[in-house]
Amino acid sequence: MRALIRKALKLIRDPRLGAALINAQIQICGRARVPLSVRLFGRVRLRGNGEVEFGQSVTIVGDVVPVEFVAHQGARISIGDHSFINYGTSISAYKHVEIGRHCLIGHYTLILDRNEHGVEHRELAPPPVPVMIEDHVWIGSRVIILPGISIGHHSVIGAGSVVTEDVAANCLVVGNPARVVRRFTRNGRGDLGGSLAANSGSVRAV
Repeated sequence: MRALIRKALKLIRDPRLGAALINAQIQICGRARVPLSVRLFGRVRLRGNGEVEFGQSVTIVGDVVPVEFVAHQGARISIGDHSFINYGTSISAYKHVEIGRHCLIGHYTLILDRNEHGVEHRELAPPPVPVMIEDHVWIGSRVIILPGISIGHHSVIGAGSVVTEDVAANCLVVGNPARVVRRFTRNGRGDLGGSLAANSGSVRAV
């Protein structure tokens, strides 16, 4: 009962939050699994006949450019609890893309589990390979995450990076192709300071 009262008071104090909760149900319900706690600011596009699943209290900001989820037939996209996705992000799955809990995804990020054609045999599309992003990962703006990539928990991907290889837990990677520039413990994330500000892009909190 106390939890319900706290939530009601929060909605009263912040009408924009209430509108975002309703907006998520209007735009997403019936097309994906969307708990009542999911917040959508702006627009979202869902395409394909696959499965899209959102965890509790996911926040999607599509107010400048819509966020796009494309789950092809038999594919699955899952977004973990309390994760944040900024505008212009596109997530495409032919098989499986999984994003963990408490992740922050900057604007114009591209995540895909299959290339549209091969490098040598360009008329043939290679098979999809799942993308797995663990909990508490921070992805800066305009990052590209290629098929088959696994990103460990509490890692940070700098803005504009192209991730072509797996990223271990507790790493800061930047560049094209992305390379590890720092390793840190969970308690030491605060020590990154200017590195995060310089390399991770803007991830707007709501």
